Amino acid sequence: MSDHDGRRFDLVLFGATGFTGQRAARRLAAVRPDGLRVALAGRREGPLRELADELGMETVIADVGDPEAVEAMARSTRVLLSTAGPFAIHGDPVVDACAAAATHYADLTGEVPWMRCVIERHHGAATRSGALLVPASGFDSAPADLAVYLAAAHARSRGLELTSGRTVYRLRGGLNGGTLASVLHIFESATPRELADPFALIPGRASTAEERRLQRDPQWPEFDGVGGRWVVPFFMGPINRRVVQRSLHLRAERGDPAALGEGFRYDEFQSVSSGRGWLAARLTTLTLGAGQALLSTAPGRALFRRFGPSPGEGPSQRVLSGGLTRAATQFTLSDGGRLEVRQDMGGDPGNAATVRILVETGLALTERAVVPGEGGVLTPTTALGDELVRRLRATGEHSLDVVEG
Repeated sequence: MSDHDGRRFDLVLFGATGFTGQRAARRLAAVRPDGLRVALAGRREGPLRELADELGMETVIADVGDPEAVEAMARSTRVLLSTAGPFAIHGDPVVDACAAAATHYADLTGEVPWMRCVIERHHGAATRSGALLVPASGFDSAPADLAVYLAAAHARSRGLELTSGRTVYRLRGGLNGGTLASVLHIFESATPRELADPFALIPGRASTAEERRLQRDPQWPEFDGVGGRWVVPFFMGPINRRVVQRSLHLRAERGDPAALGEGFRYDEFQSVSSGRGWLAARLTTLTLGAGQALLSTAPGRALFRRFGPSPGEGPSQRVLSGGLTRAATQFTLSDGGRLEVRQDMGGDPGNAATVRILVETGLALTERAVVPGEGGVLTPTTALGDELVRRLRATGEHSLDVVEG
């Protein structure tokens, strides 16, 4: 954005005193361009001012329970980033205010039911106003979105189509309290039918029973012939698959060449660290299934609340320093060939990679003008595409390599 159009800030980070918010604030302080006007926002004035003074930033005091303060915050800036979850509890006033003020917005949510509500409320109006509203701009769900985006572009350049894609993650890291709170709220408020809908982020899309069967989330381990080991369904896969489906839908609406074969399917799995065998994969899958079963009950959620991290808490520095986030996405092509997108995101997935992606998304949005007719509730690649790829590569901490064969 080239002019200031009367707004006090270029970018405001809301939720800056939380565990993830503090990491995002420090990242912004380290990488923001000279002259970019950045402020930290939240409801706890003392800790907020202490952090802002340390980082040389201004502050905005806003509480989601004070609509006037939230609206003033949205009007004061060109771009608003939010790390204040669970978003189904704390997100509505913020995204509503950004939509009304034509302020670009991005967050870290993986809460599919909430994202659907945001789409239903704001996509039409945001499209007309030019506001770019970009949920799921962290580890949920940018890596998946980027992999399909890059592979489709490569296939299109060769006059081919993608017929399927499958990501296998290798991860090591810890859980923070904000993420746990979001997961607990999803299982508390959403119905099984809502969670199982493969097209949940495409409101109004009618699907046949056959489509739903073909797009059903993976349930069991599979053998990864490329990696030579058994892999298990990735617990965040249902979220990422729905964001990918939304990207494909939005591109089709725009008339963009899809480079996708009929019936294209995208899946996600995770490596089993305890071994290469079927038994280890089976036991891991059963353990994950038991965890989901617990989350589906009130007593089970109470156990997670009691023994898991509270909001504002997160992994130790030792865990963060030893984190690992890698993804290899194998695609099949319409000529029978193969294509792989490799991502090495460095560090803990939910506390390092996700912060880097959100910050680069926010910085990219500061360069985007508000153009009436070109906004909407978008995905990372439908909002920013090549610019986000370029920025992540330029960090030197997030590789995005396309390899044939």
